[in-house]
Amino acid sequence: MIRRIFLVISDYITPVMYTDSDGYLPEWLKDVGRFLGGVLITVVAAALTIASAPALLVPELSSAPLSSLNMTFYGAMLVASAFSSAIKSDMERISWNPYNENENAVSQSYDISFFKGVFVYRFGNTNGGGITCFSIGLGRGTHTDITLLHEYGHYRQQQLLGMGIYTGLIAIPSLISAKFTPELHSSRWYEKWATDWGKSKGFWW
Repeated sequence: MIRRIFLVISDYITPVMYTDSDGYLPEWLKDVGRFLGGVLITVVAAALTIASAPALLVPELSSAPLSSLNMTFYGAMLVASAFSSAIKSDMERISWNPYNENENAVSQSYDISFFKGVFVYRFGNTNGGGITCFSIGLGRGTHTDITLLHEYGHYRQQQLLGMGIYTGLIAIPSLISAKFTPELHSSRWYEKWATDWGKSKGFWW
C-alpha cells in the first residue's frame, strides 16, 4: 500500500524521476523539480510514519511505518540532491528509483543509496560490515553485494518481528556476537537466517 502511494506520487511529479534523455532540460530546472517533489514526498511520508508509528512494535504490521520512514529519507535525499553533487551522483546510480534492485549500484555508492524501498547510508572510511536499524548502514569499505543482501535480510526480520522483538531477539545479540565472538558471528542462527532471507525472492520465506 505504501509503495503504491509513492509510485502514484512519482508518476505525477515527473521531474523527480526525469531522465531527460534528449538533454533539453537545464540541470537547474531538474534540481528545482526534484527539490519540490522531495518536499512533497517528505511531508506525506513523515505524516504516514507518525500516524502508523505504534505499528512498529507489532509483528508483521511494522512494514507500514518502516516503509513510510524510508520514503521520508527518499524525499529528503531528493531535496539534498539539489545542493550536494555527491548525493546526486549516488541517486543517479540507481536512476532516482527508491525501489532499485541493482545490488552493485548500491555497493558502489559513496554516501547514500536505496535498495528495494530501503534507505542505505554509508559510514566510516575504510571499514566494512553493516548494521540494520530501521534502515541499512554499510561501511564505506564494503563493496560486495552479499553484505547488502545480508543486511536486507535483517530489514525483513524487522518487518516480520516488529522492532521490539527484533531488537531484543536479534539486534542486541548480533551486536554482542560481532564484538566479542567475530569468528562465530556468521554461524549464529539469526545471521544465517538474515543471509538466506536476504537472497530469497519470497515475501516472508
